[in-house]
Amino acid sequence: MKNIKYLILLLFLVGLSGCGNKKSDTKETTESTVGMVIKDKKGKRSTVVNNMLVGHSKISFNNEKYDVLSEGKFNQQTLWGTFQQENNRNTYIQIDAFDNTQKMYGDISGYVLDGVKWGEEEPVQYLGVMEEALQPSKDKKALMYKGRTGDVIFSVTMFGKDKLTNKEILDLKEIAKSIKVEYVADQMTTVSGE
Repeated sequence: MKNIKYLILLLFLVGLSGCGNKKSDTKETTESTVGMVIKDKKGKRSTVVNNMLVGHSKISFNNEKYDVLSEGKFNQQTLWGTFQQENNRNTYIQIDAFDNTQKMYGDISGYVLDGVKWGEEEPVQYLGVMEEALQPSKDKKALMYKGRTGDVIFSVTMFGKDKLTNKEILDLKEIAKSIKVEYVADQMTTVSGE
């Protein structure tokens, strides 16, 4: 009887150890499981400024080339964000927009970003809004496109560690020309008790 108890105990322990080493059946497929992993790309913001509401205007721009958001603030009174390219830490762009209730709103000639010594602005007509201009920094390391409607003032600026290249200047102009500003006050509705 004593041997039977030991035998049962031994079988029980062997059974337990067998459960711990039991391999689950794996189904082999021709697809790689790496493709199923969703990587954390919280810095990627290819569409973060598309259809953002500032004041009563909807603003969008194509930041596909500069799609890594390093910092930003997006609400109905203020929109600003700093974007870089994934493999380029020498240049970045910054978009800013303010509605006409903010101190930043005013004549475009007085609108500049702090911390930069700006050169003369040159009027342009990229979007057909009330006022538009390109303004380089005196050291040629920054170039700002700025525009104003009756509702918002906005800019997209490229900053470089070195003097901006012709290619970088063309990239900024392309981004500026892609900005869309649409006054949508008549499309906005409020929640009411109806």
